[in-house]
Order: sequence, then structure tokens, then C-alpha cells
Amino acid sequence: MRQFSFFWQIFLMIFCVLIIPTSLIAYYAMQDVAKYAEDNIAVSKLDNLESVSDATELILSSYTRNVIQFANSAAYRNLGQVTSYQELNIDFEMVRTAWDAQSYLSRVFGTEKMVQSCFYVGKSSDFVISSDKNICRLENYASLDWMKDKAVSETGIRGEWIARELYNNQDGKDGGESQGRNKIPVLSYVYSISPLITAKGGYIVCNIYNSRLSEFINPSNQASGVCYILDEDRNIICHPDNAFFLGGEENPLILDNIFGSKQRTGYFDYEKDGVRYLCAFKRSSFNNWTYVVNYSMDEIMRQVKSVTSTAMLIIMFAIAVEMVLVLLISYWIFKPFRMLFNNVKENMTEGMTEKASSKNEVYYLNEVFKKMKSEESQIHDILEKKNSDAQRLHLREMLTGTLESREKKESFTKMFPYEHFMVLLASVDDGSEMLRKYNSDERMFYFLQIEELFTDCLSQEGYEAKSIRFRSTTCAVVLNIKTYDQRKTAEYITDKLELVKQQVRQIFDYTLTIGISAVHADINDLNEGMAEATAAVKHRIIAGKNQVIFWNPRMNESKRYYYPYTSENKIINYLKQQNTEAVYGELELVRKQLSDIEDISYDNVVLVYQQMIGAIIKAMMEEKIQISKFMGNGRQAYTTIAEKDTIEEIELFVKGFIRQIQDYLGEVTEEKEDVKLYDRIIAYLDEHYKEDIDYEEAAGEIGISYSYMRRVVKEGGDISMVDYVNRLRIHEAKKLLLTTDLKIPEIAGMVGYHNVQSLNRFFKKYEGTTPNSVRDLEKK
Repeated sequence: MRQFSFFWQIFLMIFCVLIIPTSLIAYYAMQDVAKYAEDNIAVSKLDNLESVSDATELILSSYTRNVIQFANSAAYRNLGQVTSYQELNIDFEMVRTAWDAQSYLSRVFGTEKMVQSCFYVGKSSDFVISSDKNICRLENYASLDWMKDKAVSETGIRGEWIARELYNNQDGKDGGESQGRNKIPVLSYVYSISPLITAKGGYIVCNIYNSRLSEFINPSNQASGVCYILDEDRNIICHPDNAFFLGGEENPLILDNIFGSKQRTGYFDYEKDGVRYLCAFKRSSFNNWTYVVNYSMDEIMRQVKSVTSTAMLIIMFAIAVEMVLVLLISYWIFKPFRMLFNNVKENMTEGMTEKASSKNEVYYLNEVFKKMKSEESQIHDILEKKNSDAQRLHLREMLTGTLESREKKESFTKMFPYEHFMVLLASVDDGSEMLRKYNSDERMFYFLQIEELFTDCLSQEGYEAKSIRFRSTTCAVVLNIKTYDQRKTAEYITDKLELVKQQVRQIFDYTLTIGISAVHADINDLNEGMAEATAAVKHRIIAGKNQVIFWNPRMNESKRYYYPYTSENKIINYLKQQNTEAVYGELELVRKQLSDIEDISYDNVVLVYQQMIGAIIKAMMEEKIQISKFMGNGRQAYTTIAEKDTIEEIELFVKGFIRQIQDYLGEVTEEKEDVKLYDRIIAYLDEHYKEDIDYEEAAGEIGISYSYMRRVVKEGGDISMVDYVNRLRIHEAKKLLLTTDLKIPEIAGMVGYHNVQSLNRFFKKYEGTTPNSVRDLEKK
């Protein structure tokens, strides 16, 4: 077996472990299906019978409600005063009322497929209002003698359900005239009108087709079986076979089991003529009816056996396909392993005997694992490190409140043996600067040393400390305390933290602000302690850097929000007036007001300055000042404020921001003055270009130096003053050439040139041709 291919060993193992047990389990499962099928089928049929009975009673109840609604309608109450068909036809209002009643019956009952008819007849009336024959004389409608035969109650308020037969020709009468006609089994709901409604009384009858009610309780998709209904006298009042209608149950065994049982629902099996049957029943409070359903158990079990046999064949086929797939997939999956085994074998068979080299792949893998075992100590160290990393991860999850596993929480009891807990959060001052100065590896190196400092300094008799790097620039410490004394514990923590801060300065050039939570008696409250320590660190914005800050309940975030609206308005007004000193003075006043508020929240301070920046930006934009030219979209200002540690740093940043705006406003003012000056210079040149301009004199008239005048024109129009004047002269000369017959020397003098040569030179420069060529081209 050792020389047998590892691939075939795996295949045989899968075959023995998976396929053979699967086949056996499937076989016995199919046997159990047949064993327990009868009880499951019986329960299923009983549930189905209850659903059918509930649905049937719901439908019949809806018909009775419609009948009662008609009896209580205004149309009926008016009809109750008329007893004669002739009297009904004389009064138009009564005729309309009668037709309204007939329309109601036709609308409500005439469209129901299960309803054969519904009619109203007064107790002493000679006419009938029905859904099938409209309004007619009583003698022209079906005989109502059956109501006397059935002893219909005249005082009932709920009505009665009566099983009876009526003829398919409603004109027929009971008795000899009806012989030979087809009878229609129906269930009639007879509602006797209460004398409280009308003194003359009457009846409303709703006839339900027995055949259609039977179809409802015996749907076409139902398995082989017959469902029928017995009344309180044990007569069949609804059956798919009309021959059983109004007959009693022929099998006394069924009646004995149903009515001899005290149960409301149940099932039993019995045998008749060598055939086994399953009978389920439900005794309903609805008219004291009993619903019965009979199934041939042999037929049902024959179907179960057929399904079982089919399932076994499918399972056997699936197992055969599975074997082929296992073989193919195993061969494909083990292809790289075979290559690996061959390489291992080639490397390890050198120098081996022929007997040893004939071993299979397992032998060579065993040799490889022996070599791996020699490095077990190194692997153990790695696992220990991973375990330490896992503890750190769980501690982080504990502080953030995301640790869900109860087992992991219980493991912390070994790490923290004492009852009381405090959380310390150390945050690097100027953390944003540290992030820019050091890369992630350097920061990791520094924080590993800081973690060790906190753990070593705070862990002493009665105190157990565990520290982790919590964020990019923060370190969290969980301090487990045996006996908590408010004064002694605070002194102990303060002394130890001073020592830590001194040693931190030897690691790097940054200080720490440390927030300390309240004491908690449950390890599950560490995330709450973390929130308290974080709130204490944020109080650095008022307390200053390099502090040890103990949390107190007044540091909550739900205190009244403060905002210096008056100072905001003053700052904006001073800014528009470019009164920088006044702006700075108001900013210092805001800082002092915020600092004087006891335990003001960090978020309140940050939001005050962020909203102030936003208000300044909005005010500048309303003045049509393009803020984006020197500060982008403004987001950087908001994030920079949030990065600052203290309110003094935020104030310095806002002052710098104000200085930027002031410098920009000065530049904008200077640009506006240059634009006005440019317009004055151009206007002067437009007026005097035909003259022999002395530019020094022109600059003096405008009130500026000649060099400054040249710079303004150059920057404003991207053209020199000489070129601008020459362009005006050439444009005027061209106009005179095309519109007058003046000689060219005359035109030259008119536009400001002393000779024709100057005109020709500049004409050639700006137009690309000569004055003569322009005039000759115009003549052609």
C-alpha cells in the first residue's frame, strides 16, 4: 500500500468515506420515508380539510351578510308595507322601490357563480322579487311549500341553512307536475324578517348550488379523495355525487369514529372491502356541520412508493456521476501536487537505495515534515507574537466597543485581575506636523517605545497596565487598579506620567497631552472610559499642550453652544475697512471669551472659528472678491483649524488668514487704480494721436511719470504707446485713402506724420502693403 500512488489512495478514501455512506444513508432514508409517510399524510390532509372548511364558511357567511344587509335596507322596509302585486303596480314609487330591490339582488347575487338564485317574499304577499325572475306573481314562481315542510322558523334572527332539491324549471310545482324533471340539489339560506323591521314579516332565501360548493371543497388539483359535509342530523348536505345528497353516511364505522370522539378534529384509518382508507374530519360550530374527507391509503402509498423508487434511482445515478466527477476533479486538482511530489522525490532520492527510492509520495512528504519539525521553536515564537497581536487587536476592539465575542471578553479577566479600570489617552502635541515629518515605519518605531514606557512605569503592585497605539498620533493605556482611592490614585498616576513625559522627550522632540477617564468597575465600560479620555484630551484646546487632564462630568458635549455673533460682525466690518489692528484685537477678545467659559467643548471652539472663517469668505464673495485666487475652495482652512491643538494656535492661523485677505484686497485696490489710469491714458492718446505727441509732457498732464505710464499701457493693453498711436494713425490714413481723393503726402500730414516715408513704413508694417497699392486696388 505504501507504494500505491497517493492520488489513488485519496480517491479510494473519498469513495469509502463519502460515496458508500451516502448510498447507505439514502437507502435507509427512503425506507424511513415510507415508514413515516402515513402519519405525515394524515396530518397534511387534516390541515387541508381545516383550510377548506374555513374558506367554505367564510364564503357562506358573506352570502348571509348580504342577505341581512338587504333585509335592513330602506328598499326592503318600504316593500314591507305592500302585500299585493296589483297594489305594487299602481304606485310608481313602490314600483321604483321594487326595482331597486331587484337590482340589489341581481347585483349582489346574480353575478355569483355559486348562487343559483336569491328571492324575497312577504309573509302574506302574492308577489316575489328574485335575482333570476325579476318581479313576478307568487303563483308564477317556484312553490314555497318546502318551507312549511321544513318548519322554517318565523322568529329567528340569524336564519337557517336548509338542504333541499329544486327543479331546473322554476315554473314547475311540487307534486305530480314535477315528476320526470331534473332536480337540482341546493343549500338554501332562509332569513325570516324580524317583526321589529316590519310588522308583516317575510322571508329572504339564497339558494347555493350543491354542485359548485362540492367543486369548491373538492378542487381539481386535490389528490384522490372525496370531501363532503354532514349536518347536525348526520345527513349529507354537500357531496360531489348527487346520489348521496340528503342521504345518511352509509358506513357506520365513520359515524361512530367521528361522533363517538370528543375531539373537534381528527383522523383515523379503516378498511372496507379489503381496501385501506384514511378519513379526516372537522366538527364545526358553523350550523353544527361536520366536514369529512376520505382517501384511499393504498393509492396514496402507491404514489409514495413510486416517488421513493424514483428517488433511489436518481440517487444511484447521482452517485455514479459523482464517482466519475471525483475521479476527474481529483486527477486535475492533484496535477500540481504530482509535479511537487516528483520534484521532492528527485531531490531526495539522490544517494538513496533502490528500495527507499520506490516509496510513494507520502514517504517523501513525511521526510519534509520531519525537517519542518526541527524549526518548531521558531514557529512557536511566531505564534506567540501572533497571540500578542491578537490580544492587542481585542483590546482595541474593547476600547472602541466593537468586541462581540463573549469568550474574548472573558479572556481579559486573566489579563486584568483587579476590579477597577481607568483609560488613559496620550496624544502627541502638534500631531499633524509629526505625520508630515515621519513616515509610518518611523512613527511605529517611536510608538513601540512609548507603549513600553507606559506599561513599565504604570505597572506596579496593585496596578496592571496595558498600552496600544490607538491612532496615528495617540496611544491608549488601560490601567487596572486593585484598590481605588481618589486622592492616592490620582497622585500615583500624576507622578508616573510626569516620569513618562520626561522620558518621551528623549525619544523624539514632541510633547504629550494625556487625558484620563473616570474610574469604572466593569471591563465592559472600557469604551465609555475611552470616550471620557478622548474628551479630556480635546480639552487641550483650552488647557494647553503637555498637560495631564482628568475627565470630569462637565466635559460633556451637550452643554449650551456659544458663538460670538457680535465679534463676527465687527471682524467683517473691520476687514472691509482694511483695519487689520482692529481685526486682531477682536480675535484676541474672542479667544479670551472662549477661554473664560468653564469646560467649553472642543467642538464648540473649532466650530466657532470654522463658522467665523465661513462668514468672512461669504462676506468677501458678496463684495465680488475672488477668494479662490489665493485660498482655493476654502476647505483647507477648515481642516487646518481642526488640526490645531490649542486655541492660541487657531487664533494665529486665523490672523494669518486675515493677513492674506488684507494683502489681496490691497492688490485688488491697486489693480483697480491701474485700470482707471489706463482708461485716462488711452483717452488722451485717442484725442491727440494726430498731433506730434510729447510723451513726457503727456505723462505730466495725467500726473504720473513717463516710465509708469508706459508700464500701465503695456500691462493693460499688451501694446506699447508708440504702437497704439501708430495703429490709430494708419487706421485713419486707410480710411482717407478709400473715401477721399487727397494726395498721399496730404494724408500723411493729416494723420500726424512729417513725411510720406514714415507713412509708407508704418503702413507696410501694420497693413502689409503700401498706400498706393490700397488706392489702386480700390479703383479696380
